Amino acid sequence: MRIVPQESPLLWTRGVAARETLSYLDRRGIDAEPALFGAGISRRQLSQDDVGLSVASQYRFLELAAAEANDQLLGLHVAAETDLRSIGLLFYLTGAAPTLSEALENLARYSQTTNEALAVEISRRKGEVILAVRHVQEFDESHRQFFELVALWLIRTLHKETNRDFALLRVTFTHARNADLREVHRLLRCPVDFAQGVDSWVLPPRVMDLPIVSGDSRLLKILTAHADDLLAERHSVTGLESMVANQLASLLPSGESRAAVVARQLGMSPRSLTRHLAEEGTTFGEVLERLRQRLAARYLADDRMSVQQTAWLLGYSEVGAFNHAYKRWTGTAPRRMRKPPAASP
Repeated sequence: MRIVPQESPLLWTRGVAARETLSYLDRRGIDAEPALFGAGISRRQLSQDDVGLSVASQYRFLELAAAEANDQLLGLHVAAETDLRSIGLLFYLTGAAPTLSEALENLARYSQTTNEALAVEISRRKGEVILAVRHVQEFDESHRQFFELVALWLIRTLHKETNRDFALLRVTFTHARNADLREVHRLLRCPVDFAQGVDSWVLPPRVMDLPIVSGDSRLLKILTAHADDLLAERHSVTGLESMVANQLASLLPSGESRAAVVARQLGMSPRSLTRHLAEEGTTFGEVLERLRQRLAARYLADDRMSVQQTAWLLGYSEVGAFNHAYKRWTGTAPRRMRKPPAASP
């Protein structure tokens, strides 16, 4: 009997690296379509910040893009030109912290709000502070471009948020590299070791107390509350289910919330989508139902949103169908959830 190896569960990422890489290729007139096709990613997917990708697809896209651009340092070159604000929540979380030490603690605590496959850990030993990336799941995909991109993103972020141009003690990568080493060192501006046991940034302890110039305690409180909510959501809705829900959220108003459409956007066959969801103990219909229920509660809490608008945003062709579904979920009609208008004086 032939044993078929079980496929690894799909893990989610916001896809910022892929979006920035696509933008970089477009600015240079480099045809990105072969790399997009090879990675199973659509340009439409990357145009929507709130729609995630599988981690493996992002890794694959960056490697294919480097080949199309004939640039084996593509990840570093993309990172050197990125507007750091595009990194999103993690950039603002670190930027609102009072000191570099607390900024890195926030990065470690909330890294999985943007990439489920990676966990960031901080350790200290004599004369060194080590920020290391642990892989939650190993991939067959090469991730050289991705990790070199992220390495420079972090270094640029630390310099910008402290307004200090300090050098790291070293950067280490798990992947090997035998060419372009002088350019790597020029961009990262510190010793770099390849083919190591961990991807890491090693900082001198003296910089940990540097103040963050944009530190804002009130903003930090708001951002950490939001990040805690995202982590709770990711822990309750993980893997492929979160990716399907992300895709559906943008498809619902168009009425295109079908399994075949979502599968195509994720670069999967409908049968593969069904199988992976079953491995996570759910079905496409259940994911769709739970998402609609969550969104309905959010929309109906907004007095400016009518029941008709809510039904449309949830992908129902008729208000009656939404009313029926809502009553099944809650036992009451959606109109009963609306606040009565304030009495005229």
